[in-house]
Amino acid sequence: MRQYLLFFITLVVLMLPILAQSQNVNPATVDVTSLSETQIARLITEMQRRGMSEEQAIALARSRGVSETQILQLRQRIQASQSGVGGSMQGGSDVGFSVDQELFGKDNAFYSEKSFFVATREEERLFGYHLFNSDNLTFQPGVNYPVTGSYVVGPGDEFIIDVYGASQQSYVQSVDKNGRVNIPNVGPIMVGGFSLKEAERRIFDKLAVIYRDMVAATPRTFVSIQISAIKPITVNVVGEVFAPGTYTLPGTATAFNALYLSGGPNIRGSFREIRVIRNGEVVRTLDVYDYLINGNSAVNISLNDGDVILVPTFRNRVRVGGSFIRTGIFEAAHNETIGKLIEYAGGFNEKAYRQRIELHRNTGRESEVRDVFSAMFDDFIIQNGDSLYAGEILSRFTNRVVLEGGVFRPGTYELTDGLTLNELLTRADGVREDAFLERGMIFRLNDDLTPSNISFNVSDVVSGRKEIFLKREDVVTISLISDMREDRTVSVDGEVQRPGIFYFRDEMTLGDMVALAGGLKESASESYVEVTRRLSYDEAAKSGEKTGHLFQFTVPRSLTLGSKDAAFKLEPYDQIFVRKAPGYVETSKVKIGGEVNYAGQYALVGRNERLSDIIKRAGGLTTEAYAQGAMLTRVVKQDAKTLRLRASLEKSEDGVTFSDMDFEVVGVDLSRAITRPGSRDDIFLQDGDELIVPRRLQTVKIEGEVLNPLSMPYIEGRGLRFYIDQSGGFGVRAKRRKAYVVYPNGTAAATRSYFLFTSYPQVTPGSQIVVPQKPERTPLPATAWIGISSGLSTIALTIVTIINNL
Repeated sequence: MRQYLLFFITLVVLMLPILAQSQNVNPATVDVTSLSETQIARLITEMQRRGMSEEQAIALARSRGVSETQILQLRQRIQASQSGVGGSMQGGSDVGFSVDQELFGKDNAFYSEKSFFVATREEERLFGYHLFNSDNLTFQPGVNYPVTGSYVVGPGDEFIIDVYGASQQSYVQSVDKNGRVNIPNVGPIMVGGFSLKEAERRIFDKLAVIYRDMVAATPRTFVSIQISAIKPITVNVVGEVFAPGTYTLPGTATAFNALYLSGGPNIRGSFREIRVIRNGEVVRTLDVYDYLINGNSAVNISLNDGDVILVPTFRNRVRVGGSFIRTGIFEAAHNETIGKLIEYAGGFNEKAYRQRIELHRNTGRESEVRDVFSAMFDDFIIQNGDSLYAGEILSRFTNRVVLEGGVFRPGTYELTDGLTLNELLTRADGVREDAFLERGMIFRLNDDLTPSNISFNVSDVVSGRKEIFLKREDVVTISLISDMREDRTVSVDGEVQRPGIFYFRDEMTLGDMVALAGGLKESASESYVEVTRRLSYDEAAKSGEKTGHLFQFTVPRSLTLGSKDAAFKLEPYDQIFVRKAPGYVETSKVKIGGEVNYAGQYALVGRNERLSDIIKRAGGLTTEAYAQGAMLTRVVKQDAKTLRLRASLEKSEDGVTFSDMDFEVVGVDLSRAITRPGSRDDIFLQDGDELIVPRRLQTVKIEGEVLNPLSMPYIEGRGLRFYIDQSGGFGVRAKRRKAYVVYPNGTAAATRSYFLFTSYPQVTPGSQIVVPQKPERTPLPATAWIGISSGLSTIALTIVTIINNL
């Protein structure tokens, strides 16, 4: 029950003063039963946050005139709430304040929030705008700020006074409208208008009259004096701000707090002469620039209740652009100079031309341009409407030379007085060993900036036999020997492990090159290696039929150094060809499947192995084999040219396409090949061939332009027309004379027409009858028929005319 009492006292202490302040309600007359459950929950949160002791809460409740009846009513409310019976209290009145404000969840719920407004791009360029409108820098006022000893006490402030030690007593007292706190048994004490430090001293002196132990030589009674609640103050922000109005702030608030809530000066407002008016007098003029530039926090000033902050219009406004650290719209005070404005802009940036500023000024009738040189910065007075622009330095060097190419340290160097090319090469640690010494070049700009070229012998410059003085922006280039000639290479093709093009090296031999190419393959011929060589310079200078030299060598597989041919010295651009041994043949395999006794893969051991030979090696055909339907497929080998053509056609948009099949069907008659070995049908086999011998087939398939495409059993002696009739006959668009038969071995036979007679191909088991379709014809339009009839009429008329004349 004790905790309920503490809760109630805290509730009354925290809530009833708020109600009394907002609606002039006497805490002793507040109906506790009218409080809503939401208010009770929020008051519990506030009680826990403040952490007041029981003694402090009791003293505070008594000082506010809380009756025992109210304590009893609240106790009943709490018991009902704990048991889950809210009754009509759930819908109780909020007693004049909004629950939506979350009064007890926020410290500054009773104070004004920052005003909402939308600034223009021009206003955002104001120097100082972001001080009062930044997401990271905020002057939002708060009640939890520490109260310093200089804080001026006034009506509404609340003190907690704890006497402890030999005597114990607690007081919670508010400063009344007359500026006094009334402590029981002590009397009224005037604290209003005094600093917090002085007010504490006054309270201590009064308490010491009653508690003499506090000022004894050895004190046994002590006192703690604190401010528990800060009075709210109301200030008016007027003038040229984004959101002028009346704002409620904590008693510790400053002028910057109020300016933050109002958004600060707008496009017409001054940052340099903001006035704080108290009791009709200007107590301080604020220069925000002093805070922004110098960080002088003394610019800010604490506010009192009823203060007025006036933001007048600006006096001198200047636009700053170009090569300054800060650009935007700045405000100049009376008689301030360009030098001061440069300080506000943060000075020049690293690329600024500092000797002159371009100033545009309004004369009242028109605009004019002024040249302000560096010597005038501290004397030239700024006027309202001026625009300043700082240009950039020239993108050029006054003392630069560039060294490129065959030196150890190429780069950019300083041009000193009388610098020679020899001295520049010495600074670069000299020329490289592979530098081309016969000719170097200097790219130079003439006085009129037209380009010119100066050639020199590098050896003469390095030895000192020739001296060249350098000028600004000279670019010296010394080439490398490798830059002055073609890439020297040697190519190797044929039967080596890694054929290709290799860089030539001096003293390289034929054996060395074969070794670099990975050595000879097993298929290589040692006795037939060719080397072709270009004609020499002298030989190429004369016209003739000979275009090169040919050498033939025998290179052993061991590549021993003692071989005379392998020791043949190569020259740049030689081409080496290693031929394949005449008798070397890659191992070839064929595959046979289907109705043979031993299906599988077989190696071709001779160049002239035929179909009949492989059938014998496979143990012959089974009794179920259908030799007439055997099919032979062969791998299609495409050369590089064909592959490139295929790739280009597949990428084109002309509709040409290729089949993805990498094999072709070879039509053979296996039965003839077996019965007549060596005949036309007994063909030679190749690597990758695959022979499939099917079982005896019993059906015939009919497809294409027939009424009912189907497959049906084979009937001995029946021809093509019989099977077509069984499928319903020819379709409307059938090309009857073009029907053909595809046999199981991949061959085909077409229908032949002889005047009035038609000869259809023979049908065998497993055959496929195909009836092609006539192309769809577009009917002639009416205009075409009219043209044809007109032409026929003309011809007929002409014929009649001729007959009549005859």
